[in-house]
Amino acid sequence: MIHKIHIKTIIGIISILLLFNSCEIGTNSGGGHGGHDDHEDHGDHEDHNDNSVKLTQQQMDAIDLTTVEITKKSIGKDITVNGNIELPPQHKADISPVMGGIVKSIRVIEGDKVKKGQTLATLQHPDFIQLQEDYANNLNNFEYIEADYLRQKKLNEEKVTSDKNFQKVSNDYKNLKSTLNAQKIKLQMLGISTKGVAEGTIYATINITSPFNGYVSKIETNIGSYVEPMSKLFEVVNNDELHADFMVFEKDINNISVGQKVFFTTSSLTQEFKAEIHNISPVFEEEPKALHVHAEIISDKTNLIPGMYIGGHIVSENVDAQVVPQAAIVQDKGKYYIFVKESKNSEDHGHSHDSYEDEQKGHDYAKEKEDSHEGHGHGSHDTDKNKQTFTKVEVIVGVSNGTYTEIKLLSPLNHHAKIVSVGAYFLLAEMGKSENEHVH
Repeated sequence: MIHKIHIKTIIGIISILLLFNSCEIGTNSGGGHGGHDDHEDHGDHEDHNDNSVKLTQQQMDAIDLTTVEITKKSIGKDITVNGNIELPPQHKADISPVMGGIVKSIRVIEGDKVKKGQTLATLQHPDFIQLQEDYANNLNNFEYIEADYLRQKKLNEEKVTSDKNFQKVSNDYKNLKSTLNAQKIKLQMLGISTKGVAEGTIYATINITSPFNGYVSKIETNIGSYVEPMSKLFEVVNNDELHADFMVFEKDINNISVGQKVFFTTSSLTQEFKAEIHNISPVFEEEPKALHVHAEIISDKTNLIPGMYIGGHIVSENVDAQVVPQAAIVQDKGKYYIFVKESKNSEDHGHSHDSYEDEQKGHDYAKEKEDSHEGHGHGSHDTDKNKQTFTKVEVIVGVSNGTYTEIKLLSPLNHHAKIVSVGAYFLLAEMGKSENEHVH
């Protein structure tokens, strides 16, 4: 009796185990989505790659993703510099009157192009007239004094007249001659013709003129104003002689020399200008610790103005290097990376594209399940197959010319590896989103 009960118990336990096992098999074959999801989640976890990101063709088209090959170029090592547009002091003039006067007329406006000797304004004052009158009177008296001096000199040499008398005449002659010379220089400084005054002409006004060809950059007076002697009325500049003045920091001074090319831009102009270093200051500026580097501007200087802030780069030397477009390099957590396009074959995990198609053809039931939205896990795998994988690869960044940048690979790539040149930062952002979703 005990034996019979024991056999029945064993049969019952086996029946229960078989029933439980059949339920589990049903669940895993698609009858229960919960078990399938757990399995797929585990698979996703195993396939997750922190260094890659996958995009659909639609995503790649949306960001206009572009790839290029790493190329070898002769690239210039750049030194970044900032500075200003400057004008040598000999080509910039503050124009002031020698004597004070009242502004009678102004004949130019700011921005006018002027020639050397061109009248900018006229001044008038009674002192101008008095100076001319004094010069004319002294000039007339000088003829009499000079004639008397020559006569007394001859008499003194013949011992006809005393030395004391001759000394007095000689002093009067020399004093008047000095006065005339001083008055003549003053008139010339005022721009008044001494020849005209000598012939009896008196000029009511004086002209304020430009000392060289250039442009009127400032006017600091108006009609009717009284201007003091040596007060600034105009500023004239010769912009043909503009040059670029850069500051080069101590760490870069050994890489610069006369004759090197400089490319720079301004904040207000889109044009890039070209210049050539012609002088390097031998003295350090204390704040900041840097040298002044003067460069002759080779490009058209029409739109440049003294004082403009400029930024650019000095091309110090050329090196042969592996380069990529500057936009291909992204920075993440203090390191530099490029994105490499993976070939489709490398994404099949050891299966060739042909073998995969054969496998699909040999499993019609799997295709039917996919079309009827059954076997969800296999459908997701198929979707991934249609995506393009891009792998993030760390690089060391070298010299740059603003367009191309040298890179040094930490591990070799395929000879014809494709590098993302447009869209790299989008890939980095997508990778960040994927990592966050994986963490959650």
